[in-house]
Formats: sequence, structure tokens, C-alpha cells
Amino acid sequence: MTDKTKNDETDNPYDIFIANSVFPDAKSLFATGPQSLQEIKTESIVVLDTNVLLVPFTTGKKSLEEIHKTFENLVKEKRLYIPGQVAREFVKNRARKLSDLHQQLTRKKQDAPQLQKGSYPLLDSLPEYQQVVSLEKDIDKKVEEYKKSLSNVIEHVRNMIWNDPVSLIYEKLFTGDVVFEPEIDRQNVQKQIEKNKTHKLPPEYKDSSKDDKGVGDLLIWQTILEIGKLHKKDVFFVTGDGKPDWWHKSEKKSLYPRYELVDEFRRLSNGKLFHMIPFSTLLDIFGASETVVSEIREMEVVQSHLRWSTREVDVLQLCQQGLSNEEIGDALGLNYGTIRNYLSSIYSKLDARNRSEAIQKAIQIGVLEDVEINVDEIERIKHRMEPVNFRNFIGITSREHEILFLLKDGLRNKEIADKLELSEGTVRNYISSIYEKLGTQKRLEAINKAKELGLL
Repeated sequence: MTDKTKNDETDNPYDIFIANSVFPDAKSLFATGPQSLQEIKTESIVVLDTNVLLVPFTTGKKSLEEIHKTFENLVKEKRLYIPGQVAREFVKNRARKLSDLHQQLTRKKQDAPQLQKGSYPLLDSLPEYQQVVSLEKDIDKKVEEYKKSLSNVIEHVRNMIWNDPVSLIYEKLFTGDVVFEPEIDRQNVQKQIEKNKTHKLPPEYKDSSKDDKGVGDLLIWQTILEIGKLHKKDVFFVTGDGKPDWWHKSEKKSLYPRYELVDEFRRLSNGKLFHMIPFSTLLDIFGASETVVSEIREMEVVQSHLRWSTREVDVLQLCQQGLSNEEIGDALGLNYGTIRNYLSSIYSKLDARNRSEAIQKAIQIGVLEDVEINVDEIERIKHRMEPVNFRNFIGITSREHEILFLLKDGLRNKEIADKLELSEGTVRNYISSIYEKLGTQKRLEAINKAKELGLL
């Protein structure tokens, strides 16, 4: 063997015998006997994914009660497990769920209708006009009551510190051995990630380009394997993840788990089965009402319709980096109009009004990674974008920008309200929103931060 041949073999990490490594027991590959979920549900173990733990934040009271009951029964039977990695991901995403709720309620209040009233002395003698004036007063009163009630709800959400209805249920249920985390050899995990990336092996190879190289999925999978090895029981992995590094797919639909996963679990669990099911299926087979199952299933259908093309994800990632439409077009080799069409599709899927909102929501549902942007990066983005586009990137609305200028001029809330023909309460809400978006707590801090970002 020549030195060149030796070097070529050393430099090429691809293992030509990878199939032997992935499926070491060829004789057993034809022996897997399928069983229905109903047949194995009474003894199987249930493992929950992060996205499942977040579902109750968007359900009604009855659904939350039945989800609670289902989890509680499984915990009593010692058949419910939360991987340690899932617990960590839940903590990270829980705050986003509540933040999203707070944002929606705040905007609902800001968008409350205001009558465009005027004074028409010439019509004072008309009964019909007097009736209009009376109705306007009644409507104004109701709108103010409505906004006051919304303010109370917003304040309640703002004060939720691990005492929201979902977290209180989890605090009670997920104790003791429910959260399961085996010992992890970090060096071996890193080697496995590189091997999976090279050979396109599940479960995390599709995420290998991320900063963490998709380690989360691998840690969850290793936890599932350890549970199977320890208990020698069938496992239902309940997940809303439809990525192809977990599933065999057809026509963009998930069909069944990747067989590499099924076979590895079978070998380590002494012949047991590994199933992946949506949350609605779990609730159905464990006796939840049809109403609740239908609500969860409809949510899953809506989520499945938010299918993301590779190009849309590319556009979102470049938006997150602060590139303008023209720069995104240059980077992807597409024209300006095509980029606008992609953005329009993205905004529609995410129900977003601007880039900042789209990026935030994409992070919340896992399409984008949450990346901290430092001051230098913000400065770079600011210089690459037009002022209005940068303002939208930060998330400041035109009205908030207008109020920022008036704050800089030293106007008090009442003076701002008079100048813009708004109520003082509305001005306070706008200022609170400005503080939140700029990460400040006081007027002077907000003004200085806005100047630093070039907004003033």
C-alpha cells in the first residue's frame, strides 16, 4: 500500500462498512413483529418531548384538566419520563410562551378601537344626533372598561413567576424519578455527533450546522435508549417534531420512525418496540375526551401546515443576521421580488407584521436558533440597513418611534397624550413597550439606548 493510499484512507472519515455498524445483527432485521399501540399501551413507558410540554400553554381549561389527568395517571403508574435535556429546553421556551402571550394581549389593548369624534354644534337640536353623542359616550365608557380589564390581565401575566397554571401542574407532577438523566460521556457524545454528521445518521445530523451541533436531540435519544435498557419495556416517544432525521417521510408527511432508531432501541431493550406518536394520539389512547383530542389534533394540523422550505429558512436566517432584501438576494442568487415573495410567505405562516416579529416567532417554534446579538453586531446591522428597516428589525413601531422623539424632547406623559390625541394610559402602554424592546427600565436609559442604536 502506497503512502498516498494510506493518507487518503486516514483523511476520509467515511466508514464504508457503516451499515454493519448501524445494523450489527442482520439476522434479527426481519424479526421485528409490529404490535398496535392499543396492545402495548398498558405496559409501555411514555417519554415526552419539549414541544409536548409547551402545548398546554395554548389550550383551554378543559384540555388542561384532561392533560393533567393523563400525566397524573402515568406518573402514579411510574410510566412517565421527562429527559433532562427536555426539562432544560422547556425552561428556556416557557418564558417565550408567556412573553408571546403578554405581547398579544398588549397589542390587543393598543389596537382597541377609538371613535373619531367631532363637535357639530349645528346638529345639537337633532334628536338623532343627540342619540349618536349618547352612544359615543357609552362606547367610550365600554372601551375604557375593556382596556382596564385587559390591563389587569396583562399585569397578571407580567407577575407570573413560575406560578402560571401549567408550571404549577408540572411542579406537582414532575418530581422524584420523573425527570431522568443518565450519565453522559461528553467526549463520546461529540464523537457520535461527528459520526452521525458524516454518515447522515439519526437523530441529530440535520442540525449539525448549528452552534451546538444538534446535541439536544442526541441527548434525548440517549436518554430514551437508557430508559429502554433499564426497564426492558416498549416506549412511546410523544413529540411534535417532524424532522427527517427522526422520521421516514413521504410527501412531506411523517410516516414512521427511522429504522436505525427502531433497531438500536430493540437491541438495547431486549426486543422491545420504539414508537413515536403525536400528543393527540397519546391523549386518545389513554382515554381523553373526543373534544380535547380534537382540539389538540387541530393544533397539530395547523402546525404541520407551517412547512418550511429550505429557502424560507435560509431567508429567515439571513434576516436574523440583519441583511437587507437586496443583500439576501445577492447571497442566495435571487432577485428582489422573489425575496419579497418569500418574506410575504414567511410573515403569513408566522402571523407576523415585520422582520423582528417573524424572527421572534420563528425562534419560539424552533425554526431559528436564539442567538444573542452583541453591540458590535447591532452596529454592523444598523449600518447595513435603512433607518426604517432597522427600526422594524428592533421591533419599534412608527408610533413608538414618534413617542421616543417626544421623550427625548422632555415631554411628560400628559403632554405626549395631548400632542398625539391619546389617553395617558395608552401613552404609558407605548412607553412600557419601548422599554421592553430596548431592554431598559427608565426614560433616560431608553433615550440613551435609542441614541446608541441610531433611532434618535
